[in-house]
Amino acid sequence: MTTLFRPLTRRPTATTVTVRDLLQKVQGGEVRIPRFQRPLRWSAEDVVQLLDSIWRGYPVGSLLFWKRRADAETITVGGATLSASETPDAWWVVDGQQRTTALAATMLELDHAGDKRWVVRFDPEHGEFLPGPPTPDRVGLDVPLTVLGDLKRLGRWIREYTPADEVIATVEEVQQRLLDYAIPAYIVDTTDEQALRGVFARLNSTGARMRADEVFQALLGAPSAVASTSLDLDVLQQGCDLDGFGIPARAEILKAVLAMSGLDPSRRLDDIGTLNELDLVSRDEAAEALSRTIGFLVEECQIPHVSLIPYPVVFFILARWFHVHPHSHPATLKSLARWVWRGAVTGAHQRAAVSQMREQVRDIVSGEEQRSLDRLLARVSSPSTGQWALKSFNLKSAHSRLETLALLAQGPRDRFGPVRLMELVNGGRIAREVWKVNSGSHALARTAANRVLLGTGHTGLSSELSRWSWTKDRQALESHLIDEGSFELLCQQDETGFLARREAAVVGAVQKLILQRAAWDQPLLRPLECYYEEPIQQ
Repeated sequence: MTTLFRPLTRRPTATTVTVRDLLQKVQGGEVRIPRFQRPLRWSAEDVVQLLDSIWRGYPVGSLLFWKRRADAETITVGGATLSASETPDAWWVVDGQQRTTALAATMLELDHAGDKRWVVRFDPEHGEFLPGPPTPDRVGLDVPLTVLGDLKRLGRWIREYTPADEVIATVEEVQQRLLDYAIPAYIVDTTDEQALRGVFARLNSTGARMRADEVFQALLGAPSAVASTSLDLDVLQQGCDLDGFGIPARAEILKAVLAMSGLDPSRRLDDIGTLNELDLVSRDEAAEALSRTIGFLVEECQIPHVSLIPYPVVFFILARWFHVHPHSHPATLKSLARWVWRGAVTGAHQRAAVSQMREQVRDIVSGEEQRSLDRLLARVSSPSTGQWALKSFNLKSAHSRLETLALLAQGPRDRFGPVRLMELVNGGRIAREVWKVNSGSHALARTAANRVLLGTGHTGLSSELSRWSWTKDRQALESHLIDEGSFELLCQQDETGFLARREAAVVGAVQKLILQRAAWDQPLLRPLECYYEEPIQQ
């Protein structure tokens, strides 16, 4: 028997709930969403299809609720919020969140703050549900779903627009079909939250499948009503944003947790539920290793933001390293940084090499700091050959991230002082184009030769930069690899000449950075004790 999927001690009670009753319970704050639920994913099309199925009398599946006490709080319904009072027997949605939300959000009068997924209308003439409010030419003809959610609202709509008798008959029939539709429901009355988490994960592992991190979060993540600690991926994720480092994807945090626990970080969704909680790293240990990982990436590798890690796979391999070897020797850290850079340049860290990724996690063994390092370095020992070549710029690629790190290493400035990385990140684009790219642009316009690190406060960069002064702004221009010759070409609006000259500068900067960081031409220094002969065993 697995640890995480515990059996229910009491079988669910089978019943039915009409849409009318469900709407009343939601509006009364009697339906709640547990923290282990996944985010809402339905689109407007999904909502329309659900309503159409109910109108036609089609089965729409069953609902599963967990009956227990709920505190007074503000709850979310679609894009709206409601004040809910304390209740001793609320229904917490274990299965059916998307359907319950779709019905309540579309049929109750709520303010969804511009979230149009929950705005639906019914066209009586063609007998169909449509997304969005009635168009100006259909006002008084198409019926908003909020009108169909209540008898009084429908009465007011009929009095206001006085539709034909056959339209009234159609609309009243649709309303009755929707509100009287009975959905099968199961009510679980238990104090064992972990068992409910298991039910939720199992139910949602088929159909619109949950991602592995969602299953893990459901089983072990969000704090429960009875446990004071949890391996909450969301908390670990937010804790990574140290000094503006940024927030890794939650899937990467799960891989890090698995790697730290000595488990396969590429573990499939179906296997997550078979984990033994006792085999996993603790919350505090995970947070500490992640903190050390980020500090190492920033200080030793000079990679200041999560979006600039060339291959994200190193993030969870490093998390494994700093969990197993939290107090590594300075010489070891220096060599480990070379492993990061060598793997980035050679492509050894590509996520496609799943088998090698698993092997590198297994390379890191407790009590074997130097041997663990040697095993990692052996996998990235081949130096790159040939000159660096610029490719079409895309910050999602390792190639462009390395080029961006080379640009960042120049200490970019504007006319008033250093450019802050957070300003670039918050602006949504770390590296911006000097020349606007269009269909007729020079091929180099699509590469890093046409990119500089300047904030969004600078617009029309080719024109703005040409207005700078070489005499006054030389330091700022050179920090963007724009020398005097390049600046003259820029001022002449010679795009081709400028890009060709700057291509050479960017390529040179990248190659210099790689030479410094990967350091294939430099010896690997070990901690001093490694050079002593081991004592002879008696």
